[in-house]
Amino acid sequence: MNDQTADLSCLEVFAIEGDRNLIAPKHLGIFNGRATVSVPYRDMMSMRGLFAPPYSSPDFDLQVRLFGEVVPTRRYKWYPHKVDREGAINGVRVRSTLCTVCDARAIVLQATLTSEAATDLDVPFQIALAGGLNYERQWGFLRPTEVWPCQGECLGNRLTLFNHCGAISIATDAPDPRWEPWSGHWNAIVPLTRGASVRIRVIVAIGEKDESVALCERQLPQYDAIAQMDRRVESQVRGIFDRLPSLYAEDRGLEQLYTRSLVYLLLNRWDVPEFKLRPFYSTGGINGGCVGAYLWDFSESWELMPLYDPDAAREHIKAFMSVDLTRHFAIMPMNGEGFGPHYYINQEKIIFLTYYYVLLTGDTAFLRERVNDQPVIQHVIDHALYRDDPAGPVRLIDYGIGNHHLELRKRFVYDHYLPDLNGRRYDSYHAAAALCDIAGVTPPADMRRRAEQLKRLLNDELWSEADRWYVFRDPAGRTGLRYTVQMFKLIGSGVLDDKHLQGLLSHLNEDEFLSDYGLHSMSKRDEAYDQVDIDNGGGGICVCFPPQIMERLYRIGRADLAQDILKRILWWGDRFAYWGDSIVANQKDYRRDTPLQNAIGGLAVAQSIIFGMFGVRVDAEGNITINPAPPTFSPRVGLTNLRLRDRVCDIRVEGDRYHVTCDGQTMTAQVGTPTTLPCRPKAAAEPHRKRDAAIQSSR
Repeated sequence: MNDQTADLSCLEVFAIEGDRNLIAPKHLGIFNGRATVSVPYRDMMSMRGLFAPPYSSPDFDLQVRLFGEVVPTRRYKWYPHKVDREGAINGVRVRSTLCTVCDARAIVLQATLTSEAATDLDVPFQIALAGGLNYERQWGFLRPTEVWPCQGECLGNRLTLFNHCGAISIATDAPDPRWEPWSGHWNAIVPLTRGASVRIRVIVAIGEKDESVALCERQLPQYDAIAQMDRRVESQVRGIFDRLPSLYAEDRGLEQLYTRSLVYLLLNRWDVPEFKLRPFYSTGGINGGCVGAYLWDFSESWELMPLYDPDAAREHIKAFMSVDLTRHFAIMPMNGEGFGPHYYINQEKIIFLTYYYVLLTGDTAFLRERVNDQPVIQHVIDHALYRDDPAGPVRLIDYGIGNHHLELRKRFVYDHYLPDLNGRRYDSYHAAAALCDIAGVTPPADMRRRAEQLKRLLNDELWSEADRWYVFRDPAGRTGLRYTVQMFKLIGSGVLDDKHLQGLLSHLNEDEFLSDYGLHSMSKRDEAYDQVDIDNGGGGICVCFPPQIMERLYRIGRADLAQDILKRILWWGDRFAYWGDSIVANQKDYRRDTPLQNAIGGLAVAQSIIFGMFGVRVDAEGNITINPAPPTFSPRVGLTNLRLRDRVCDIRVEGDRYHVTCDGQTMTAQVGTPTTLPCRPKAAAEPHRKRDAAIQSSR
């Protein structure tokens, strides 16, 4: 951790006070890698919707009442793994912690009741609960909703709800609880002496019946379970900043934004025995929504993930390659099978996942590993030449119908010959060609030459000089304009000449794509603009798009435009525990009609600061270039502990000069002048030789 945060507990890094959090109660959850539960934070002692793959209880509802009433929350604080709440009722002050349990499909609710009354009290303590259970083998986009009813079995202070799928066991140390099956209530009387405090716990475990019962009985007397989980999360946070750089900045909001972006390394990392991959990085997951892994979303951190978890990055790439990415866009966590339709962007995503993994780790042997009986490099070649005939001239791809790119609502479509997707093939050709060079493989076509042919074709056939924008076209030759933010993803690509770049940038203004609180996914002037359709329809934007565009702007030297977008989204870091898949641009709000409430694509924000603002690049030879462009609102910024290849670097920017410290030496340069660190091929190759040998021996 950097000096500015060293005096703070790691536990506080991702915490947020309730009065800052804009996430609705039904969307706020906690997570531990095995289980997630929703936190109705307006109630002092409630939890809802218990999801612990493969077990699911979407209608689970547990509510603790005092004096027959729900205790309202006065104040709460969220952490990734727990929520602390405070409140009071009838002369009793209440503090509660709802916390996940280490390495278990279990939740603990611990409440401390303190008397502030003038006399001794007998406090009626009631647990109201309900819920069914299912065993889910398919975890896709929507959270599971099907449940089977349960039987109830009460033995003293433990109740077990069970059916053929498994069980939910609940235990409490409230004194002499009495179960009322007709009402679904547990009732107890808690004696509370004047001025004294009493601590009561409720444990919930889900899984196989014997397992959940044993877990409850083991956890109930362990009053250090919350402290144990705190220590686990502290260790996990330290692990993040051991592997990834810390940011310090004059502007506190910039620090908050960067740090908040990294919370998904905790919230989306599953360690479940039944999953095909361990760890498994889901697209969402909080409260059971979108536990599957979408290629689109996982790839948004294609530069960051190789730094943080290179082994998981390579295994996820192989898992995606193992399914037919011309038919599916995602993989199921349980069996690794593909699901969903083909997303037109799949080919670019898998190519660049591989490209950045190899460049940033130096693991060139990965290109020779086999997936579905062919080497990884062949998968890259196949995806680069998707729907292209290498024996003939390059052509624009007709992506057909289905509206699978923007998924616009109402009557509007964006299909067939799409300029943004065809244009992005240019970079895919070049990346695939670079990987072929590294692998020593000759592809069936000269992809660099085809890229230049594609560039001429795209600009001759789809550029509109009058509109300074690209048109889309159907097979009959009819054209249309769709002012989608996706077109800005061509920025920084050689497919754009200066005329086309300036044309696109002319639309990046307040009347079209910009508002006070962010970037719009569709121009406000486009007839398809829809305030309700946040991610691609214009009301706001998918959370990963602004940082991607910022990074591209930094790369072409337009730091002024990049920091303009950055300033508009700084509020993200201060007002959310985590980001859903889309955030509104013209007010402080987020898309609420989706189960994707913790989108892994949020990692792209930190990624854009490292590789965009600080200008960090790695070439095919392994040379590292650093060229920071500090924002005018925070001219003093720095990264510490940047780990790339065999290097560990600190970057400190002070106004118009910056310093790079690496290998005990400090280099100073003028802002705007890049610094290059030559690669160390021998030192970098050694760990990969060891890992390759381990892979072979494991086979």
